[in-house]
Amino acid sequence: MNKKIVIGAVAVIAVAGIYAATRPSKSAKGHTLRVAVQNNISTLDPNLADQVGANWAEVQTLEGLYTTSANGKIIPGVAQKIVQPTQGNKVYTIKLKKNQKWSDGSQVTASDFVNSVKRQVNPVTKSTRANHFKDIAGYDAVYNNKENVNKLGISAPDKYTVKIELSHPVPYFNFILANQLYPINSDKLKEYGSKYGQTAKTTVSNGAYTIKKWNQSSTTWEFVKNKYYADAKNVHYDTIKATQVTDATLASKQYLAKKVDEAEISGGILTDLKKSHATDIKSTQKGRVAFIVWNADDKTVSNTNLKQALSLAINRKELTKSALADGSTPAKSIVPSGEVKVDGKDFNANLSLPYNKALAQKYLKQAQSELNQQKITITLNTADTDAYKALGVYLKQSIEATLPDVTINLKQLPLNAEISAFESHDFQAGTLTWSTDYNDPIDFLDIAYSKGAINFTNWTNSEYEKIINKVSEQHEANDARYKLEQQAAKLNNDLNGVTPLYQVSNVHLLRSSVKNLDYPLIGYQNYKYAK
Repeated sequence: MNKKIVIGAVAVIAVAGIYAATRPSKSAKGHTLRVAVQNNISTLDPNLADQVGANWAEVQTLEGLYTTSANGKIIPGVAQKIVQPTQGNKVYTIKLKKNQKWSDGSQVTASDFVNSVKRQVNPVTKSTRANHFKDIAGYDAVYNNKENVNKLGISAPDKYTVKIELSHPVPYFNFILANQLYPINSDKLKEYGSKYGQTAKTTVSNGAYTIKKWNQSSTTWEFVKNKYYADAKNVHYDTIKATQVTDATLASKQYLAKKVDEAEISGGILTDLKKSHATDIKSTQKGRVAFIVWNADDKTVSNTNLKQALSLAINRKELTKSALADGSTPAKSIVPSGEVKVDGKDFNANLSLPYNKALAQKYLKQAQSELNQQKITITLNTADTDAYKALGVYLKQSIEATLPDVTINLKQLPLNAEISAFESHDFQAGTLTWSTDYNDPIDFLDIAYSKGAINFTNWTNSEYEKIINKVSEQHEANDARYKLEQQAAKLNNDLNGVTPLYQVSNVHLLRSSVKNLDYPLIGYQNYKYAK
């Protein structure tokens, strides 16, 4: 669930008042940037981080073999250079820089990357991020057949060389090396065991910042410049002070009151802000899609006609325009728009998820006949944040208004509890969002794939499986691969392995005095570039 599971922001309360923007504060120790974020940090163990707050924090505290520049271009990280794969584009031999250190002063070595991959793929770890290494040779043998983890195609020929063997060429593998393959400090892992990355004291960093004053329940924490980071001289801010503010209205008030320099916001509050602080609003599309998951083992919600009726009963245009009102757009499939093009057109150009009351009612009648019940009640899990609460309320109102025979009961849970319910398969239906770290639709299509690490539904379809398997045989980033992925996306639209809702918009308030901080479609803002 990498990167990735996140609260979606929804707010409809207007904010009044105009305040003059100020420069970020400068403390006695140097420049400090104050930020308001919507998500807390569930873990800083890179093999277990599957929530947006955790993945955002990884970007600040860890550096992979490759990394990304301020504008999202892949550049060397711990590696000396971007390498050209050999042996049919299947073997990567990567030399490490020798001046890379952990925040405890110890050396970053090749084994730190090798051990990280092996641990993440090892089924014992139960990592929901394991599938990001599914293209490494030996993955199926280790992850699916429980064979020895040393059969995985990654090794350290020497202290400063990482060798990776793929089962087939992967057109987006550089993104994996930049945004997924993070090292673990092998010695500290032995020392801390299961506590590794769970508190500031048990977390070590090899990136621009270390984390302070943090544990898994923290709503405030600090990123402090890592004095051992090789490029520390070019990191401008000495401290990033973060506060979790799940209510977008409150976050904007803190920004306007000059308590924070950057605030993640959304919703109807933008109407007033556009009048007073238009130049401070940074809004971009995010490679993140919100969707509904259905328990395939539940007789009611596993019914295909019922799921199609429910999907057709959701007016996604109204959802994004009225309930969200933050630039989010109706989903056309489980794959976000703007990621790739097919025949010169966006991936989703010919895909759609329409609202159709008459057709929804037609599908419902078929479902009622198949289920032999007139009245249908569904329990929909949502996280207990303002964001998910508002989304849940909208879905309930939209579905019940279109399909009077359907009742949606909302069950609100803490986000971590909701995720646990999905993982234990103790749910009927629920809402989630997912974001990607590489520019290929397969990351989203895996959500409905039986072998996908985040297929919470247990849904499987033989035709869908065949298409996904054919995708894996296409080793180039070209139209042939993307057309197969389009077929899969359309099939998911029709069968509702999962039901896409909307593509998230990335909206922040940012002081004009903060330069060089970008919000990319793929990945997260990186404070080491901010000036």
